[in-house]
Amino acid sequence: MLDTTHIVSAVAVVASFLIGYRFGNKITGNNAGKGGGGVSKAPASKKEEENVFSDFGGEYKMILVVRNDLKMGKGKIAAQCGHAAVGAFEGALKKTPSVLRKWQHTGQAKIAVKVENEQQLMEVYRTAKANNLNCCLIRDAGRTQIEPNSKTVLAIGPAPNQVIDMITGHLKLL
Repeated sequence: MLDTTHIVSAVAVVASFLIGYRFGNKITGNNAGKGGGGVSKAPASKKEEENVFSDFGGEYKMILVVRNDLKMGKGKIAAQCGHAAVGAFEGALKKTPSVLRKWQHTGQAKIAVKVENEQQLMEVYRTAKANNLNCCLIRDAGRTQIEPNSKTVLAIGPAPNQVIDMITGHLKLL
């Protein structure tokens, strides 16, 4: 059974994503979320990059990998996930707009999972980058709950579910 805390937390996360999506459509020219968009070597051209997921049909998603050891409050987690989702959206808008459109037309799924420390977060990040997936790693400014420059959340995708599950399928839901 869900208690009020879980409901408020879920609402905060959803609101953060919606606000980020709304403003993400208006923002361009930002280098947040650098990363590729495929599962093999970097494409040689924009056209190749657009076709990198042509063999994958079906559903697309974005994964938000949250560090559990920082003991961030629910609102802080929601804000950090919002930053990561917007950064990944901006990266995909520039690098893989056709993948982004497929994700938008399949429900814009965003799944939050957890890792226990920075080392695990960076291992997932390196694996995603090695597979040319779009990534956005968030570092906190340190104005509120945690130390400056702490790596808090990693967004991966959007990309086909099959591809993302190869990288993050072993992680537990947040």
